[in-house]
Amino acid sequence: MYFDIGANIGNFTKENINNATQIICIEASPSTFKILQENLKEFKHVTCLNYAVSDTKNDTVTFYQSSYNTLSTLNKNWLISERSRFGNQTSISEIEVKTISIDKLIKLYGIPSLIKVDVEGAENIVLKSLTQKVPLLCFEWAAEWLNENIECVEYLTKLGFFKFDIQLHDNYTYHPQSFNYTKDSLIEKLKNAKFKVDWGMVWCS
Repeated sequence: MYFDIGANIGNFTKENINNATQIICIEASPSTFKILQENLKEFKHVTCLNYAVSDTKNDTVTFYQSSYNTLSTLNKNWLISERSRFGNQTSISEIEVKTISIDKLIKLYGIPSLIKVDVEGAENIVLKSLTQKVPLLCFEWAAEWLNENIECVEYLTKLGFFKFDIQLHDNYTYHPQSFNYTKDSLIEKLKNAKFKVDWGMVWCS
């Protein structure tokens, strides 16, 4: 079973549709969620949930809806900060969306073999809703969010993730053949990434 957190319109799930007996897709944006449901309706082993995954104790959270569905996020700075490669390039609206934690998803569906987190600069918020190690996890990183990237790595290390791999750009079928980075060597790699250029996924085991 996979958790696809930040499923967007379902591209990752479609590319991995035969790799898991069940895929739980979680998408916060109500409008994007409708497209996600339509795109994946033929797959009986896919469940789509309209939530923002977050560590908040509240039932709802403010979500920043971008005019580009691939940029909507819990992290407003992703859309407005000069630090962001996407800063002030899109119109945004604030909406309230329901929340769920990774721990709650595990309670409902069981421990997944893979958790994928791609939530446009809010990965640190999402990962803090997980309090146990799972077999495999990946999260999106972007060079300009170095402190947040390191925060994610440090937190996951506390949960027992000690082996890492780094992926550049989107490749929905990528799975690490080996984990050649320790926490320290991964952080050094992230520190040397090209600002507002490099991005991809960090894989953790």
